[in-house]
Amino acid sequence: MDISTSLFAWMALFTAIAGTMVWRVAGVFLASRIPPDSTLMVWINNMAYAMVSGVVMLALVRPTGVLETTALEHRLFGLAVGLALVFFTKRLMLSLLFAVAGFAVAVTFF
Repeated sequence: MDISTSLFAWMALFTAIAGTMVWRVAGVFLASRIPPDSTLMVWINNMAYAMVSGVVMLALVRPTGVLETTALEHRLFGLAVGLALVFFTKRLMLSLLFAVAGFAVAVTFF
């Protein structure tokens, strides 16, 4: 690898970091000025939840890496266990633990 390729890679990395940090800092300053119960903040929270849900569904339906070697039914079983527990117990960490355990049981025994 020559020096120009390495320099270009470092410049691209720092440009990406700067571009991300500008929006994060702007978000911190703007969020402190928006009332938490305003319509705008409710919309922002809903969009954040929707984006996280989209990423989770993408990992569930079209996984990459090692997760790609498991069956969709196994991943859906783990999701169902986690959703049922969070619905009945309202405890996120317990639900996550049992969802992962359910997925592991499904992969191992089914």
